[in-house]
Amino acid sequence: MLTPTADFDSYFTFYYDETNNIRKFYVREVDFNSSFNSNFVLGGLVYEGTRPDIKPLFDGLNLQNNITEVKLKHIAKGEFLDCLKSEKLNSFLKYLLNHDLYIHYSSLNILYWSIVDIVDSAIVNSEATMQLDLSFSNHLKNDLYKLAKLEIESVIELFYNSDYPNLKKESILGFIEELTSIFDEYIDTQEFHFGLESLRQILKEAKKRDSLPFIMDEENHILIENFSQFYLRPIYLFKNSNHIFDNEVAISEILANYKIIDDSKEIKNYSFVDSQSDLFVQASDIFVGLVGKLANYINTSSREKIISDFDSLSEKQLNNIDALINLIDKSNNKNVAFLHSIDSYEELTKMNLIHEIRNRNQA
Repeated sequence: MLTPTADFDSYFTFYYDETNNIRKFYVREVDFNSSFNSNFVLGGLVYEGTRPDIKPLFDGLNLQNNITEVKLKHIAKGEFLDCLKSEKLNSFLKYLLNHDLYIHYSSLNILYWSIVDIVDSAIVNSEATMQLDLSFSNHLKNDLYKLAKLEIESVIELFYNSDYPNLKKESILGFIEELTSIFDEYIDTQEFHFGLESLRQILKEAKKRDSLPFIMDEENHILIENFSQFYLRPIYLFKNSNHIFDNEVAISEILANYKIIDDSKEIKNYSFVDSQSDLFVQASDIFVGLVGKLANYINTSSREKIISDFDSLSEKQLNNIDALINLIDKSNNKNVAFLHSIDSYEELTKMNLIHEIRNRNQA
């Protein structure tokens, strides 16, 4: 089988909806303004060529006539594993699998995204570390992320008290010392030793220079100002394609603030539609909502819990998880660029684990 490749040049039609669009992510005195376990997910359906008819998909769901706009809650309720009990969800996923339809998404782990600048800021202070490849910095980011989840109250307190990510030059030393003190309980364990010890040594260089450049000169406590770059990303990457968004004022205002130029010409390849009158946007809501629930399940479950949970799933639940995995694989094989995740190794490998469990059981 050929390795999937990224195709940014063909003409595709992308439909979008999002889940967990909290607009802004910030730290307060004792918590964040929103759950750090919920990924921001933007995505939906995508097709190549002529627009397929998906009315039969919705007709087959046998929904009540008074529903004016179909959402995930109308076909599957509850947390991720509860959603997998839905027969309507199975009909939805199987229809996408059996027709010339694909899915796309960008999934952002908001806690991971909020702390990786600590590692990048430390690395730019170390010439030796700058020579190392991306896997080294990702290892450090992963260990810092895992530590942050274990010590979230200490991390929140540190971030709030130091006005992170707007550190002042005179507070760099104190920030680094307090951060590395959180390492103490974990640094000698096999799981954490390499990553945390490496990060501690690199941070010593930052202390000498009183500089952590990517977490200075920002706004106090604002970890993520907005998600605009995730709306812009597919528009300029898939510049020959058509991008159709749900008609939300917040999104149109974000995109109106930017002018995308390619070869001296402005790219105008996106539009807005009323989701009530567009089944593709409604189908995108269903899919993206499901991916959001999957991300929340992964972020809050250990590998051991996932293995245990999947051992006890019903046949209906297994059919649905298989259909979801097959749909993701089908889309990845069509175009690897359809799928985009900013996340830790920790969470990405749990998704791989789910793949492995199902592939093993189907073998």
